[in-house]
Amino acid sequence: MPKVDLAKLGIFAVLLVFLLGSSWVLADILQNQAIAAPYVQFSTGNFQWRSYRKATHPKFGSSADREIFSAVSVPNCTAVIPDQIYRFVEGIDSCLQPMTDDEIEQMLKDPFATGILSKGTFPENVDALAAAIADSQLNLESANYFLGEGSQIPTTIASREEPRNLRYVLTWGTSRTSNADILVSTAAGGNSSFLQVIAWDAQAKKYNFYELREQVGEQLGTSTKVWTWAGDSGMARAQPTMGVGCFDCHHNGVVIMKELAPPWNNWHSQRGPISPLVVPLRVTQEIFFNNLQGAEVLEQVILGGFMKYHKNWLRDRYKKQAGVINLTDVNQMLRHLTTNTTINLASTNIESNGAKTSPANRAVDGIPNDFFLWNSALKTSLGLNYNIPLITFERQEYDNYLNTHHFQLVQSDFTKPDDSPLYEQDGSTYFSFFVPVPAAEDLYMLKQMRSAKILTDKFIAAVLMVDFKNPVFSEKRSSLQQYAEQVTTGTIINGISSVPNDFAEKVRVAAANQPPCDPTNFDQCTAEQEFLQTWELPDNQWKSFVQEQIQAYLDELNTLSPREQLAQLMESSVKRREQFQSWPTISNLNEFSLLLPQSDLSH
Repeated sequence: MPKVDLAKLGIFAVLLVFLLGSSWVLADILQNQAIAAPYVQFSTGNFQWRSYRKATHPKFGSSADREIFSAVSVPNCTAVIPDQIYRFVEGIDSCLQPMTDDEIEQMLKDPFATGILSKGTFPENVDALAAAIADSQLNLESANYFLGEGSQIPTTIASREEPRNLRYVLTWGTSRTSNADILVSTAAGGNSSFLQVIAWDAQAKKYNFYELREQVGEQLGTSTKVWTWAGDSGMARAQPTMGVGCFDCHHNGVVIMKELAPPWNNWHSQRGPISPLVVPLRVTQEIFFNNLQGAEVLEQVILGGFMKYHKNWLRDRYKKQAGVINLTDVNQMLRHLTTNTTINLASTNIESNGAKTSPANRAVDGIPNDFFLWNSALKTSLGLNYNIPLITFERQEYDNYLNTHHFQLVQSDFTKPDDSPLYEQDGSTYFSFFVPVPAAEDLYMLKQMRSAKILTDKFIAAVLMVDFKNPVFSEKRSSLQQYAEQVTTGTIINGISSVPNDFAEKVRVAAANQPPCDPTNFDQCTAEQEFLQTWELPDNQWKSFVQEQIQAYLDELNTLSPREQLAQLMESSVKRREQFQSWPTISNLNEFSLLLPQSDLSH
């Protein structure tokens, strides 16, 4: 690479700033000069900054931070060749690897590979990709969805051109309202070249993940974009690919949607339409924006997508032979019970801003039941009988609490020249009490294992009653996975599964070496002791014991005054959000600063 005369470059840069009146142009020029290294490889997008290239956004001012998101030089990698399919699986590959024709034919049988890439079509932006699918012989129906963590922030706080983390999810399937064979995540505005594709392989019964990646050449301003296969669903559960690359968010290797229930806080939906007046003008002119479906439709598509995968995954590990059902990968099945393999976010159906409610200034009620305990599993699935108190926050009390504790949505992903947040909005998320809850995927697997008689109701209850007041992010309950790892196989004979007893025996051996547990102070018992306290009860007694334990916990809320209820539950919600932001792997879902509010309650 030729040497650069820094003095001349400085004069040239000053002239540019003077003529164009834009300091960020200089930043981009200097950055591009810095990254023109031999065969620099990087994704055209970034999981953390997929709605903008943060490194070149005009509001992103720190040169030190810019370098963090610049391309990384890997001079030992071979230059890529256009119009070929490459492999880049994070955790395995350090360079892009060209795939052979045999590998492509054997491994990539989804419609994106067979109908687009293998036909010699390599779209380099979202418009070209949509056109390629429309012009193919796949005969798939398209649907467009839209979201953004800043999509409900008014222009009195931030102009429509300010970054709001806006992006599309585009789908193609045999039915636009019930299934998706190809899904694309892409930034809104500017015919984005950041493209991530997930495609369903109906033969292998799994998803393939793809990403458009770029290799910057030796000459300034030159680069080559190629499509890479980034892995498949099975890699989400295995080392060294678990929790990295595509699987840092797609924890179980399936399609995801964090807000998988009404009112879909950050999505364009029937409950919260995203106004064209708060998004950049260029976005309102895009064909995708002018033909949007609501999140209520995508919810059904995502549910159907992950159910399809998990059902087939479980079926492959449930084999009947000579009257005996043999089970494999039991330890992976039990992860859905002992841990949170992933997380969803839920809220009330009441807007945080009283001016937005109908009628105005409605009280806040409808806290998600799964916030108190895993109600969807314990009551809805197992049929346990208890009553969650109806909690209502009077509007003035709720508003005063938010003001007193300085709740704000803060756009700190982008900063002003003085490094302060680009903008802030007082209050909380658009819909109130937006909190992490157990994942719909884990609930589905629990139901499937129960239906298949792999697990009994008593066993499920015994596990979930360990630290049951914390339905998510429970270190105590997660510690039981160490025993699940010792139960990799099992059998079902005459409708009786060996799994519960095999697991319980390993727990019982460990508990025998622990100090006695005080049954009047249940929370101070070990995970093993809490499990056994339910498991070792007679079959005709465990249900009433569990129901009494749950009801006693819930009744404590009724002993509090409304103001005390508000304080306790709001403090708990802050703690849960902080756990979400720091929990291993799960924290990768905390992609943008506007997702959750900040306050002075932070620990």
